[in-house]
Amino acid sequence: MIKVYQTIVDKDHGNCMQAAIASLFELPLEKVPHFLEAGQKWFEIFYKFVRDQGYDFDGTLYNYNQWRIINKREGVPTAKLRNRLHIIKKMEGVGGYFYASVYSPKYYDLKDKPPVTHAVIIDKNFNIVHDVNPANDGLISYPESKKLKYNGILDIYMINPISE
Repeated sequence: MIKVYQTIVDKDHGNCMQAAIASLFELPLEKVPHFLEAGQKWFEIFYKFVRDQGYDFDGTLYNYNQWRIINKREGVPTAKLRNRLHIIKKMEGVGGYFYASVYSPKYYDLKDKPPVTHAVIIDKNFNIVHDVNPANDGLISYPESKKLKYNGILDIYMINPISE
């Protein structure tokens, strides 16, 4: 993982996801699509990009104070993972790191439905190891982190090497 920073900080059109994925795959920002620009097709572009890097997207872990996994194929929640978060510790990720989201430190407002989120890179212990917004360097706490626990992480994209 390298630290790539977002170049567009904007509530509706920022490129934090682009910077986080660039960081994860150790690529220059311009080599990664600006997924938000794709509108509703962002996931197709994201999925193809991840596959082109030799990785697969194995679903998303969602933090509802009782972690749930949304399987990429069925798109429905499976059983609660209350005490089974160790699933992430068994995954390789991308060099041991994962793309995740938190509530945006800059734009967080509970009146927004849903509140604005922000991309970060985490390790297997749920530590935020890179925030792509340079203004957040040294940030100690993310919105709702006390309530959500796990440093305020909302979801984790399970990106792992393609298994043969």
